[in-house]
Amino acid sequence: MPVHQPSHYDHVVLVSVDTLRSDAMSAHPKPLWPHTYRDVRPVRTTVLDELASRGAYFPNMISAAPYTAASHGAIFTGQYPLHNGLHEFYNGSLRAPSVFTYGRRDGRRTVMKVDFPIILGPELGFTRDIDTYLIESDDAFIDAVTSEDRTLALAHFGGVHLPYGFHNLTLGGAAYREKVAELEAGLPDELPFVDRLVETYRDPEDADLLVRYKRATTYLHGQGAYDRLFQLYLEGVEHFLATRLSGFLDRLTDRVAAAGKRMLLVLFADHGEEFDEQTNGHFNSMSEGVLRVPLIIVGDGVQPGTHEHRIRTVDIAPTVLDLAGISAPATGVFDGRSLASVVRGKDTLDGDAPALAESYNAELNDFIAFQERQLSGRTPGPLRHFLVGHAAYLGDRRVVRMARRYSEAFQRATPFDTVRVERFDADGVPRPAPDDDGADLLALLDDYRTALRAPQDVTVTDEMRSQLRSLGYSV
Repeated sequence: MPVHQPSHYDHVVLVSVDTLRSDAMSAHPKPLWPHTYRDVRPVRTTVLDELASRGAYFPNMISAAPYTAASHGAIFTGQYPLHNGLHEFYNGSLRAPSVFTYGRRDGRRTVMKVDFPIILGPELGFTRDIDTYLIESDDAFIDAVTSEDRTLALAHFGGVHLPYGFHNLTLGGAAYREKVAELEAGLPDELPFVDRLVETYRDPEDADLLVRYKRATTYLHGQGAYDRLFQLYLEGVEHFLATRLSGFLDRLTDRVAAAGKRMLLVLFADHGEEFDEQTNGHFNSMSEGVLRVPLIIVGDGVQPGTHEHRIRTVDIAPTVLDLAGISAPATGVFDGRSLASVVRGKDTLDGDAPALAESYNAELNDFIAFQERQLSGRTPGPLRHFLVGHAAYLGDRRVVRMARRYSEAFQRATPFDTVRVERFDADGVPRPAPDDDGADLLALLDDYRTALRAPQDVTVTDEMRSQLRSLGYSV
């Protein structure tokens, strides 16, 4: 990556809308969901549509993982999960430098506000190189950014994640209580078991509301009410945008402008949401609706336009650093590539980028016990994970290889080896390609997974020692 002179952007602000699939936006040029869900109406996404019209809009970005931790790790580092140290559902820690590392070296104050502190927190290495770390406080984030001369900052929002539109009782208020009561109306008294896993800290009433919401949606999924669940999700997107994100962006923009500063705004999602027989949400899914997410970049010098060719979430870090003029190594660090010249309107995307995605998970009961130990202050110990499935993209094709299949209510995953090759049609919809064995795509997956292999011991021979001594080494 070339080294630039200091940028005219005083503030570089990343906005992560957790669980926002790309085609939830009305501005999406080729939405997938109308091909799957028949009895669903679109919703208003005005704030995102207006941002897309004013900036560089990429509607076809593939996430490296269908869950928050690994996906954000790839976004922040520009490296795929097997390369940056954080590939499992909840394990490991980021070991690669991030955009915040480079921002700090550039003399910027680094700020991070998250709605999921249990996931995007110190346990998994997300707070390294962060000067100011905030939880669920939108206005404190705006204060932290605008009180500094130069920042690199992230505002993460969990409002599109289940419970769709509300996040928690503090932010959701009476509307959240009313939605839970509405969902429970007419349902049987005995509802299915659901986990009590959480991404943020909740008081007893808040935790109870979340469990009740999960029970209702899990029951609907068991009944095959996929259209109703997807409508519930879209309505949650609309509610979150109208009641929280729109006001946040207005306040942030006004405060930055009032201070006479310039801002680069980069909005993206980590994964989407889907409902079918083997997917209830996102965590175990290689569905295109889960993996395809949006990217919008707005700021002075950004050429407005829609770029439909495929990019990857690992492209975000090198692009942001390039646009902001923040120095980073030119080669050997990023799996992604800078799209700065495209964003500035000096270049166009040259076809669809190759992409990779993987999903790892743990048995539900193991994860529940792990989190109970964690939240009680005890040492949680190890959490065994396994590969659920992965996908590779080349040109207009992709392969999905699944290693596990989930039982009823998604309580247990059993081994299940299946491969499907798909080809994207003119509308961007993946269609079965039964005559394609996907050998080159599977090879891409196998090559990527070599990163998991332990290094092999090498036997040092007398000849090798002699050669090393001739080079001046003492061996």
